Amino acid sequence: MEKIRFKEKTFEYALIGYIILLLCWNFYGLTSGTFKALLPIAIQGILLFLIFSKNKNAKIGIKIWAIILILSHGISFLAKLFKIALGDEINLTELLNKAVFLTIGILIYVFNEKYVEISKE
Repeated sequence: MEKIRFKEKTFEYALIGYIILLLCWNFYGLTSGTFKALLPIAIQGILLFLIFSKNKNAKIGIKIWAIILILSHGISFLAKLFKIALGDEINLTELLNKAVFLTIGILIYVFNEKYVEISKE
């Protein structure tokens, strides 16, 4: 049976910690009445299940999730830069937030390709 294996345990623990942190944030949003948090909660829950069960589809799931992170935060970051170029006020906190999440998405994608492999057991 094929299972995933993390070649770098630091990446595995950091990824799990990051997903759990986002899951907690989305649960907080859900308790505050933001029902659009249900979709990220479901996706992150499935991703954690795949990682903990060492399912071979976890690598693909992490890749797709990282691509979604990159696209969503990348488009948002570019839109904010475009608004600033058109004369909107510069909100440095919001801009840095978008840049940090974009960077995290890129790092997850790169490290997933480099440190996660599918092995036969």
